[in-house]
Amino acid sequence: MKQKMDTVDDKVEEESCHHFWKIEIANGPISRGKCKYCGEVRDFHNSITNLNDPRRKSNPLNLPKMSKVKLDKGSKS
Repeated sequence: MKQKMDTVDDKVEEESCHHFWKIEIANGPISRGKCKYCGEVRDFHNSITNLNDPRRKSNPLNLPKMSKVKLDKGSKS
């Protein structure tokens, strides 16, 4: 029974790391990062692909046309 509890405690310790990522200098689309505390390695994207996609067809500066509005006779606008 004691061995089972030790195994569970070890697993909790691994999951409870508050990572402090040391990430390589950006050189390409992905940089490798390593946790300063537990040594976990993870890949990080250097850009947001949705915003930087050159194939995107919509232009954020193209706004929809405003509909015409009729003013009331008593309006001072």
